[in-house]
Amino acid sequence: MNLLLSRILTYLNGTLLYDSHYQFCKFIIYNYLELEDLSFNEVSLKSGISKKDILDFCILLGFNDYESFKAKLVRDHMIRLDQIRARMLGVSSEKLINEMEKSCTNETMKEYISIICEAIFKAKRVILVGALFPMSIAVEFQTDLVTFGKPVIQYHNFDKDINLDENDVTIFISATGRSMNSFIQIKKELGVDKATSILITQNKTYVFGEHKIADYVIHVPGKFDGINFNYQIMTICDLLRVHYYQQYYL
Repeated sequence: MNLLLSRILTYLNGTLLYDSHYQFCKFIIYNYLELEDLSFNEVSLKSGISKKDILDFCILLGFNDYESFKAKLVRDHMIRLDQIRARMLGVSSEKLINEMEKSCTNETMKEYISIICEAIFKAKRVILVGALFPMSIAVEFQTDLVTFGKPVIQYHNFDKDINLDENDVTIFISATGRSMNSFIQIKKELGVDKATSILITQNKTYVFGEHKIADYVIHVPGKFDGINFNYQIMTICDLLRVHYYQQYYL
């Protein structure tokens, strides 16, 4: 079903404008589990966004007032949790690991995924960095983690409010790994080196030694084949959200 959260993420991930709508979407993601207990006045005060601008966004999504928007958001949250529980029945991270393409043993991958999920659990937020299509593949992962109360946003160059620190996890998705390398060089002011970094790539160059640019690298086999890499991204995102749910939410 078309959850309200999914529509909010569609706007947040796809917009090119840093305006009140974008800021309100980001506020929702950062405060998703608290919204049920916040009044319209409190949301406006806490977010620093006028009630008029918030209402304009609600109207944009087809709601006549904030209360109906909030009621739909809370109701959809319950529905999403039920969906997740139903979909997780009989699903195990071990099975996904056994079936996925990988460049290491099952045990090594299981240990690696567990470490990464622990880092995500301890982080205050997760920042996704990558090209448009890989980011669209990660939306289910993004939706589930926000549902669990973990803020996950995609990086936008126009958002100057993003400054990373040791409480952040950044996930870079790049078949060649070059985009992460360039990002680190160009965006030094963001403090990328302070955050826990994860790179999903087909490029073995960035796995070991002096060329390793991320704290954790999930390397999958392939020769920068875009189609194959897209399926690998989907599997890894599924694996992360399944393992996170089973390890930290149940």
